[in-house]
Amino acid sequence: MKRRRTFGGTAGGAARSALLCACAAFAIAGASASPALAADPVEFDVSGEASGVVGVSDEQVKGDLDAEIRVRASTVFSSGIEVGALVEGRLDGQMPNQYFAAGRYTGLLAGGPRGIAPKDSDAYLQAAYAYARGGFGEVILGRDHGVARTLAVTAPTIFRAINVNDWRTDLSGLNDVHTVNDFTGYSTKISYLPPANFLGGVLGGLRLGVSYSPQLADCGKGLCAPASRFVLAPSALGIGGESSWTDAIEGAFYYQKEFRVSARDGLLFGLGGSYVTATGETLAAGATVGDYEAVSLGLNLGFRGITVGGSVKTTNAGLAATPDEGYLAFDAGVTYRTGEDTGDWGIMLGYGRSESDFIGPSIVSPMIFQDTQTAQAGVTYFVAPGITVGAAAQYVEANRPAVAGGAEEATTVVIESSIKF
Repeated sequence: MKRRRTFGGTAGGAARSALLCACAAFAIAGASASPALAADPVEFDVSGEASGVVGVSDEQVKGDLDAEIRVRASTVFSSGIEVGALVEGRLDGQMPNQYFAAGRYTGLLAGGPRGIAPKDSDAYLQAAYAYARGGFGEVILGRDHGVARTLAVTAPTIFRAINVNDWRTDLSGLNDVHTVNDFTGYSTKISYLPPANFLGGVLGGLRLGVSYSPQLADCGKGLCAPASRFVLAPSALGIGGESSWTDAIEGAFYYQKEFRVSARDGLLFGLGGSYVTATGETLAAGATVGDYEAVSLGLNLGFRGITVGGSVKTTNAGLAATPDEGYLAFDAGVTYRTGEDTGDWGIMLGYGRSESDFIGPSIVSPMIFQDTQTAQAGVTYFVAPGITVGAAAQYVEANRPAVAGGAEEATTVVIESSIKF
């Protein structure tokens, strides 16, 4: 099962942020003020993962490195409550400064940030948050993913970076398929997840969560979609620094259950879904921003080393125009792994497609669209625990009007090596 488990303006937005920070500070301070309650000393944990990709895309040799490292400090009190904090850094040359409202090249609007760093830096502070977990569930406060990404389900894959959907590396530069509901990016937020198995019975495998982001960054200062893909820059469409979103709310669920097929085998079922909404703030007449809405749903089925599944996302991309405009994407795939030990092999097939419409870029051509489809096949060898080496072939086709650059396609052959520790 492919499942993500990394948690994550206006005067009114600033006040809400201050209130949230103050409440969390008082809660943590209250727990820390009674050292006699601490059952364990503070423990530190360092973990991370990285992938290196090199390949040929349309007869050009290209490469990419993506790495994350995180440091966690935590302690457990005699009451059973764990309190801790995490800081996470990332090195990645392909992650944009702002998460897009839809696909990468589909829409001009942007939502939450990737992290904290200069705009032209490939290294940045991706996450920094405090958390508390216990019998009440888990509360997270700070810069991190929202629950819509935490509990996301997409088509299965054997690769870390090269995918048809939710990719970390795209050597073609054309892939626009994205079904993960991560519009809020790493904005400051508060998240709550009830305890695992709190419902018991047949719903014992259900996880729920909700996140709230008071303020997302403005779309200006060159943080929108790459201007090279459009005839007019985003600022020429009245977007620029004249728009933003506040009060972003996301709710998500993930349900997993194994159904026994025989005495030895079971069918593993995984279902995830999420809904994200945010209030658009237009600070100048004629800007195209509206309230943002997005829905995502994914399903995986696993049996004897075979996993099949897919996902779909639909969103209005935060556009203030007609309801028919927006973004729709889906992916589907199958993977097979020979076993669970070192020396095993994995193979995969995947396909993704996205369709979009939005206003621009000129009066002569008022409607722009981009339709993208991506197909991929690959194989991976599990060298050691957490270490893989694999190869994949990927084909991407992007169709758009001539005024927006015309149709493009790319065939890419890559080798990926990844490590997780």
